[in-house]
Formats: sequence, structure tokens, C-alpha cells
Amino acid sequence: MINVRDDGFGTLDHQAPVVQRLQRQVQALKGTLNLSAIAGWGTEVAVALPLDAPRSSAVDVAHWKLATREFEVLKLLASGQGNRAIAAELRISENTVKFHIRNLFKKLDVHSRAEAAALAHSRGMMDAS
Repeated sequence: MINVRDDGFGTLDHQAPVVQRLQRQVQALKGTLNLSAIAGWGTEVAVALPLDAPRSSAVDVAHWKLATREFEVLKLLASGQGNRAIAAELRISENTVKFHIRNLFKKLDVHSRAEAAALAHSRGMMDAS
């Protein structure tokens, strides 16, 4: 469980883009997010993540329709590799890595590397060979 409280204006709500991004990341990890804002007092954000996220089978990721290379790029991205390292590992150009990452974002319906990595981890892709 993570709790963060600020002493701001207390105007942050669930519709804020930053909260929506955080919500997608938390959902990808099968967690929960609670937001409590009190005008003039600040905002508290509470996130609870399971210690062991439920694993999904390979069948669950099949609906993403990832090409073999996209799957390889996603696994390396989820392991924390940057574009240059991914390119070197797969012996492709950094521009090609960027191309694959853009396609991954569309197919996975994510907006950041962190969301893509969280989704890959939550689906057990890091355990696959």
C-alpha cells in the first residue's frame, strides 16, 4: 500500500490526466487506487498493489496479436532496457525499435513504457522464455 498526501488546493480529481494514467498503470497490475481531495486541505492518493499479481496464460496475450519482433521488444522493454540496448540485443536500428514501441502502445492501448512494462509483468510475460 502506498499513500501520498499533498498540502495543495485539494482540486485533483479522477478526471485529471495524471490520475487517469496512474489508474491505468494500477489496473494493469490488478491494484486499486483511491483518491480523496478536500478543497483547501489537499489530496490523498492511496494505491494498493498485490504482492504477487495474478498470472494470465499466454492465451490471454494472444488477443494483442503481437508480431514475434514486437513480443521480443516488449520483453526487453519490460525488463528495463532502453531503446539503444534493445536495438543492440535484437541487432536492429533504434528507429526500428521506436517503430515497434509505437505499434506496441497502440496494440496494448497504453501511453507509456511504464504502462507497457506493467502490463507485460501482470500477464506473466517475463516468466516466458
